[in-house]
Amino acid sequence: METDNLKSVWQGIAPAQKSKEDLNKMCKEHSNPVLKSIKKQMIIELLGFTAFLFCYYSMFDGADKPLFVNIIITIAILAPILHHVKSYKLQKLFKGGTNLKDNLTDFVSNLKVLRVENLITRIIFISGMMLFFTYNINFSESNWWALVAILIVFSAQLFILHKVWSVRINKLKLVLQEFSASVD
Repeated sequence: METDNLKSVWQGIAPAQKSKEDLNKMCKEHSNPVLKSIKKQMIIELLGFTAFLFCYYSMFDGADKPLFVNIIITIAILAPILHHVKSYKLQKLFKGGTNLKDNLTDFVSNLKVLRVENLITRIIFISGMMLFFTYNINFSESNWWALVAILIVFSAQLFILHKVWSVRINKLKLVLQEFSASVD
């Protein structure tokens, strides 16, 4: 009996109506929480990578390394930055137009591509860093074990990153399925 009352009260509640201006305002860059978090991560990494690029040449003996190693470390650092810019633009450009189902379907497929690109840029970053810091080093047995431990940690990070992206994509797929079921 109490459940029936709760259901009737729940169904009697009218959802808060938002005007078109309110909805557009919510989609704007400054009030979108996803864009804020991407922008925050992008700025933090940009500052850290920029600081590293300014001091790697002298502090980490970049001057003693060949030109190709310096070019590779620069590319390895620029790859995640460019990827963040691309993901920020993708999130910023998403707009719910007249056909939300098609927009979400396109967005999910774009996120799948973005997931692969994210993993590739992280692999490029890790490989570039490993090449830079291990170039011209004579490895002892303890150095090899340390390198193996570092590679295990990086592999775990890549696995976790893949899982995070998969969870995001699966949540959107679920919303899309629920949306499709309710529309059909």
